[in-house]
Amino acid sequence: MDLKVFFGNAATVCTVASFFSGAFVCKKIWKKGSSADISPFPFLAGVLCGVLWLRYGLFVKDPVVISVNTIGLVFQTVYVLWYYTFTLNKSTLHKQFLGSGILLGGLFYYLMYLTKDVSSAIQASGLMASAASLMFCAAPFASLADVIKTKSVENLPFPIIISTFVVTSLWFIYGFLLNDKYIQVPNFIGCLLALLQLSLFAIYPSKKLNIDNEKCLDDVA
Repeated sequence: MDLKVFFGNAATVCTVASFFSGAFVCKKIWKKGSSADISPFPFLAGVLCGVLWLRYGLFVKDPVVISVNTIGLVFQTVYVLWYYTFTLNKSTLHKQFLGSGILLGGLFYYLMYLTKDVSSAIQASGLMASAASLMFCAAPFASLADVIKTKSVENLPFPIIISTFVVTSLWFIYGFLLNDKYIQVPNFIGCLLALLQLSLFAIYPSKKLNIDNEKCLDDVA
């Protein structure tokens, strides 16, 4: 089997599966009855990332990139709407929506009217999509200050982080086989960022896990 086809399919399947990881965060929001202490940044970054990679995929006519990011954009939009439904501070979220919209509008204006030719547009689009990927991978770091302060990773989205690690690893290999630096480089860095975030779970165990362990020891005693 062609390795490009194999890793392209593997990356597609795992990426689509990873989109469901946001459902665990949405379930947590639903159980709490609000989105308090949970940052909307991963979802907003996911939308931005999906839009820019879809634009890049259309430029280079890569069906794998196009299909995956079309599906991803649908998922991330649903998650953003779910977050919006449960958030108490809608005015702040409105400002974040406006900022994201202005950013996307500016980027698309640049791609459509300020690039010299198709080659320049592809290069600019690739750089934008790469930057968005890194932002998405680093999104959980928005809670880093809280993690260090509380010495707990309870508010970090573990499902999203672990799925990001798997997915970026596969996309890095796919980009390497295609010799596409715009797919290859950001996913390699994203893989390293996800590993760094996963290390926080070893450094600062969840308070819930510690309580459960203490309860088990008390039961044994």
